[in-house]
Amino acid sequence: MTISIKSRQRIRERASCLCEYCHSSEEASASLFTFDHLVPQSLGGTDSEENLALACHRCNGRRYNFTEGIDPETQLSAPLFNPI
Repeated sequence: MTISIKSRQRIRERASCLCEYCHSSEEASASLFTFDHLVPQSLGGTDSEENLALACHRCNGRRYNFTEGIDPETQLSAPLFNPI
């Protein structure tokens, strides 16, 4: 995965330097966050900015190549990435 410096900057700005999954602060982290594929490359995802999320190491590692999970309240399938 090769992401240009400008793309990395735009993604960090879009995310306000927060993990786009759990919203933890990159500033408070011991290391820089990673760039995670919303649609994993193993499922045909690309390196486009629209398919990349700023992610803390914990969220990136736990997500693996899953794109959806079961909402514990509704028991319905829900996307793991929710930028709101």
